Amino acid sequence: MHLLSFALLMILTISIMWMQLKTQLLSKYGYPFENHIVQTKDGYLLTLHRMPHGRQNISYSGRPAVLLVHGLLSQSTDFVNGGPEKSISYLLADRGYDVWLLNCRGNTHSRRHISLDPDVDKEKFWDFSWHEMGIYDLPNTIDYILNITNQDALFYIGHSQGTTTFFVMASLLPKYNGKIRHMSALAPTALFSNNMDIKYRTLVNYRNELQLAFLFFNIHEFLGHMDLYLNLVKKFCLKGMVTSCLCEALYVLGVGYSPTEFNMTLLPVMVSNSPSGFSVKQVFHYLQLFSNGGLLRPYDHGFLFNWIKYWAPTPPNYNLSNIVAPVTLHYAMKDQLVDRKDAEILAILLPNASKRMVPVENFTHLDFLWGNHVKPLIYDYILNEMEKY
Repeated sequence: MHLLSFALLMILTISIMWMQLKTQLLSKYGYPFENHIVQTKDGYLLTLHRMPHGRQNISYSGRPAVLLVHGLLSQSTDFVNGGPEKSISYLLADRGYDVWLLNCRGNTHSRRHISLDPDVDKEKFWDFSWHEMGIYDLPNTIDYILNITNQDALFYIGHSQGTTTFFVMASLLPKYNGKIRHMSALAPTALFSNNMDIKYRTLVNYRNELQLAFLFFNIHEFLGHMDLYLNLVKKFCLKGMVTSCLCEALYVLGVGYSPTEFNMTLLPVMVSNSPSGFSVKQVFHYLQLFSNGGLLRPYDHGFLFNWIKYWAPTPPNYNLSNIVAPVTLHYAMKDQLVDRKDAEILAILLPNASKRMVPVENFTHLDFLWGNHVKPLIYDYILNEMEKY
């Protein structure tokens, strides 16, 4: 069999397996599930999952559409793993919404293209950042959903990178502001001028060396999903094991310490789906923001190529004043990635934004998805706020 055909067959097989796993999970709780494919203008095939209704009301008519968009390293399953009592997707479906969950290009479910193979055509397939997600993945997906549902606008809920991509879209394609009823930004990731976390600042200092290393070893995709992660967790990290404290320490090092929110028993569930892979360019794009004064800008290609692409020595800032859709920024005091001050500055820069800090001090970046009290702290507020629109 031709190598390309074999690779495409394997990708399709893996995608079907993951779709079956998600179908089983939703069916277990009595929720419907649909699988959709969105083709972007630049040829990527995105898997879009749909929960058209909840467990009780099965009518499609008049159910407002809501799009959920994941963060870096994540995928749509992260919005359902917590079960019906905690995960926002189930809560929305039961509240009367038509729920759509996007998988952005490059993750486990959307590792496909009409002509490029992610393993054979590495340099071309993985030549994207969250900028391309903002100008292709989101608008093409929104148009697809509105066409299917025959609606004029939808609700948007994004976490981390899912907020970055929204800000890119709404600033560069301002007409899409009119297609958004309301946007809920969980850990709004846009500005980095006040983030002094030593991990990220260290990576910024060695950004050029890291880029050369990835280029030398021809690495374009990073941290794709492997069963190895889950096997390691099962072997060393389950609650009660002697080594579980080491696993918890590594988790805390990565995202911070939240004694009231993090439950180690959820770790196997989390790594059964994530990390789900990303283009290394996505991370380097974020690191550029740390080093350019924290401003939200397109990718910096270097002095010469910037002149060719942007007609300037540096990329222009995204025009945040174009983002006129109603936005609520949900941020936390101790989020290691999104500094509180940066979130508050962002609220000032966005013309139609309100802000709300989570009323728990030790609340971290991933607690917006899996925190023990995420429903009463955040999701109940979001559900009540959406009813106003």
